[in-house]
Amino acid sequence: MRHAPPSQRAQDVRLGFGSVAAYCLVVICTNMFLAIGKDNRWAVTAIVATTAALDLVLLALLRHRFARPWLLCFPVLLIASELTLSLLEADGGVASYAGFFTLAFVYIGLTQPRGFGPLFALVVAPAWLVVQRPWTAVVTVKLLLALAVWLLISEVLAARTERARARTKRLIAQANTDVLTGLGSRMYLADHIERAVATRATGGLVLLVVNIDGFRVINDTFGHAAGDELLIVVSHRLLATLRQGDVAARLSGDEFAVLLTQCTMDQAEALGYRLIDCLSVPYALSRGRVAITASIGLVEVVPLASAELAFRDADRAMHEAKAAGRNRLSIFETTMHERTMQRLELETELRDALDDDQFEIYYQPVVHSGTGGIVGAEALLRWRHPLRGVLAPDQFLSVLEEMGLMEPVGEWVLQQACHQAYEWQSIDSCRALSIAVNLSAPEMYSADLISRVKRALEESGLPGELLVIEITERIMMTDSEQAIRRLDALRKLGVRIAIDDFGTGYSSLGYLREFPIDILKIDRSFVMPLGSDHQALAMVRAIVGIANALELDVIVEGAETAAQIELLDDLGCQVVQGFYFGRPATAAKFVELLRWPHMASDAPGNIQL
Repeated sequence: MRHAPPSQRAQDVRLGFGSVAAYCLVVICTNMFLAIGKDNRWAVTAIVATTAALDLVLLALLRHRFARPWLLCFPVLLIASELTLSLLEADGGVASYAGFFTLAFVYIGLTQPRGFGPLFALVVAPAWLVVQRPWTAVVTVKLLLALAVWLLISEVLAARTERARARTKRLIAQANTDVLTGLGSRMYLADHIERAVATRATGGLVLLVVNIDGFRVINDTFGHAAGDELLIVVSHRLLATLRQGDVAARLSGDEFAVLLTQCTMDQAEALGYRLIDCLSVPYALSRGRVAITASIGLVEVVPLASAELAFRDADRAMHEAKAAGRNRLSIFETTMHERTMQRLELETELRDALDDDQFEIYYQPVVHSGTGGIVGAEALLRWRHPLRGVLAPDQFLSVLEEMGLMEPVGEWVLQQACHQAYEWQSIDSCRALSIAVNLSAPEMYSADLISRVKRALEESGLPGELLVIEITERIMMTDSEQAIRRLDALRKLGVRIAIDDFGTGYSSLGYLREFPIDILKIDRSFVMPLGSDHQALAMVRAIVGIANALELDVIVEGAETAAQIELLDDLGCQVVQGFYFGRPATAAKFVELLRWPHMASDAPGNIQL
């Protein structure tokens, strides 16, 4: 079990001893002073004031522990009043020591309420009676009344203390136990890790984090009740696989953890694989049989490590196992943490890039190989990093998409590209230059895609037929019915649709017929081996034949040599994009390219990208 925090009694005792010690010091000092001048009534007054001040401090310190601190006021003020009267008539030393006993027994009453009544009757009451002059019936009645009230108060305090301790104990038990599975909680396991790190002399500590793959599918398919049932069975299998002395806990929804003590890394790895095999056996639930897998992250808990550090590293290793294909085990390495830190740094820098306008658009020309004239351009996103220079999309685009920032960035690219393409028309009014913009999956299935494209065309003044939207085969197949509706809506705006990187995805002849497509862009992987690979040449010839049969235009990407251009021209591919004709460049440099004689007016005016 998890250790409870320092008890209320221990805290009260420490507080009591500290105040009593301070009071003792005051008593010694005042008695030394009284020994010098016994008849000095100001010294007697100082003792009374000191006693009263300490009583007030006592009440202030205890105010946060009891809802009604005024319960202490009656006995404290009763003793203080009697001490004041006695001090004004007597030596002062006896009274000061009586005050000491009073303060000490007040603390005893708070820390051990039920034992205070007898102590009051045996010690405080006789001391109080000694200072009474004369001893009368009234004094006796006052003593009995004080004793009765104090006994009542002690019972009330005892009942409150017992209830508070029972409630604290219950809350600690709830915090240390997972209600659904009966396993320990994250807090419970964290305490075990901290204590094991602090006390171990020999033997290794290894933490395993176990995550159920695809648990959300179980909840969505069979309901949350079936999901809870599965978690209970998983916890039973987990416990059945562990060794004596190992500690298991449920960290969150579908995530468990195991702390192995006196265990080597080889032993921990072997046990982890046993867990994977055990958890992958199909489960017979009330709603039917299900099969799951588990991904496990494993880390050795090093000396002086904290529980949170161990959880972080094991969780990082578990996510590596998931990324590697799931149903496997991954051992934490320091490089994993470094990659995580780099990823967090990249995310922060990307947000800054969006706020500080660090993104820029480069344009790569699309050329008619027969004439050398530019017929269009593709807009390519670049990041002008303040330290690393200009970065290509493959270094940040996937992270940008995972962060949910592709839609605002994509909208900015679309607007900038449309405005730039409209400005190019003024350079040569006889020639219409198309602009191609890539569309990501989040943008494709965004609810306001059509309105964003329409707004970009209207604000820029660019005709719809000069805008080409490029999408990949994989994006189209994510939700084919919705994709068809979106593409039809785009074509109604006059926009042309191109399949980017054709041949590397699904490449189904069926979707070429069903989807509203205008252009096929042959991927560079088919172009690079041309001249040395007959199969690549046959693939390009086949794609061109299919495109001609379906009345689709063809653009070839990745042309870099004159030999490739000649082969493509023989195959009937005359619209080419590649380094042979130009690398991606800024808008200013692209305008210079447009003004070159061999790249301009000799291109057919009716050719569009």
